[in-house]
Amino acid sequence: MRILVIGALGTIGSKLVPALLQEGHDVSITSRDPKKPCPWPEQSCQRYTLDLLVPDTLPAALQEIELVYYLMHGMSDGQSHTEAEITAATNLAHAAEQAGVKRIIYMGSLVSPKPKSAHMLARIATGEALTRGAVPVTELRAGIIIAPGSAAFEVMRDLVGHMPLALVPKAIDTKAPPIALDNIIYYLVKLAEMPHTAGQIFEAAGPEWLSYRQLMLCIARQLKRSINIIVLPGLPVRLACMVLGVITSVPQALAKALIDGLAEPLQAQPDKLRQLLPQPLLSVEQAIAEVLKQEQVETYPKRWRDGVPRFRNFSSLHGFYAKCAKKSLRVNASAEAIWQVVNMLGGRRRYFYFDSLWALREWMDFLLGGPGREHGRSDFRQLKVGDRVDSWEILSVEEAALLVMRFGMKAPGGGGMQISIDPDGQQQRLEVALYWHPAGFWGLVYWYFFAPWHRWLLWGMTKNMAKLAEQKQQALQAKSPS
Repeated sequence: MRILVIGALGTIGSKLVPALLQEGHDVSITSRDPKKPCPWPEQSCQRYTLDLLVPDTLPAALQEIELVYYLMHGMSDGQSHTEAEITAATNLAHAAEQAGVKRIIYMGSLVSPKPKSAHMLARIATGEALTRGAVPVTELRAGIIIAPGSAAFEVMRDLVGHMPLALVPKAIDTKAPPIALDNIIYYLVKLAEMPHTAGQIFEAAGPEWLSYRQLMLCIARQLKRSINIIVLPGLPVRLACMVLGVITSVPQALAKALIDGLAEPLQAQPDKLRQLLPQPLLSVEQAIAEVLKQEQVETYPKRWRDGVPRFRNFSSLHGFYAKCAKKSLRVNASAEAIWQVVNMLGGRRRYFYFDSLWALREWMDFLLGGPGREHGRSDFRQLKVGDRVDSWEILSVEEAALLVMRFGMKAPGGGGMQISIDPDGQQQRLEVALYWHPAGFWGLVYWYFFAPWHRWLLWGMTKNMAKLAEQKQQALQAKSPS
């Protein structure tokens, strides 16, 4: 079957696509960002850059497609995400009808008997927008999915892993039926083989109903952490979101959407789905253990991506979502000229700006027994994967386009630097980004202590690199015959 997965690079889609390929389906995928790395580069999938709010981007992706998986949501896009989601779903329904798509499988959300939160209302509205089209829709609803990258799960993991004390609203005792990602993937894959499910809504639930407090304590046990949870009745949602904005990298708009729905008791009638597709359901403890097990498996994309085990030093206590500081500039030089400057890293030019500050951090690491004072390069002629730039380890190199290095000094977390060169009209855009996956409370303290210095260093670093690249470009032009 020819299948298109919209949202293929998200938490569910990244696990669904390999499962569909294993079943022998011909799978195409979409993403809004063409540079976002695939979690399975070894798989050959046709990829389309698609913006659901721009109808003209849809026909090419839907050509000859029989089944569409719709896994998108817009919670991280801000307060107007509901209207945008309805527009996106309407555009897809219309384009799917024009392309002759036979069915859409939509991943929705469990809701309360009288939903009020923007998150729940948006999920319902998206499903209704899809069903108003002529293409039949099968809707699968689920609550909290125990999976790496699942926003609700990661918010709780960050709270448990980063804070010894959590002040929470009374809604923490609301119950929900968490379900393992593997169980959800099984349902989604098997529903593809059941066209008679069109027009139906199925509700997926795990074998246990737990309060959010109980779920946090389960996560704490698996991580071998302790946390004191104190309920503060009347805790303002805005204040809770501000705190989460510091503790976790889950976008604040998404965190607010999740907190808004915290007090709404979910309803689920999973028997119909369980009878249609029986399978062993993992307990919450088993599901969390499976997440932690998967995070020990070596995976590496070309560009920095949240959750990659190597970036997090293979530690489940290192935050899934990275804190990030970045600076970019447009440069009047070729990609090759900029790359010549990038290739100076770790040599006489060091880091192009305020090297004494870099040296101070290196001395701190040296005094702690780290490799901070191990200056130099494995190879000064070129940057190669596996080689060393001072205490950094090179993870990825694309000539005249990309350099990714892992931070090698002692610190409470895992991180790295990514330098990218991308076309921008008649110029090139040079971007230098620092990423950090904090390990616990002290990992957060470390990041926020250095954050002001990061902004200063990145500003100077990119500015001086751009200046050097433009000088090299002028020199090359001067040498070339007129």
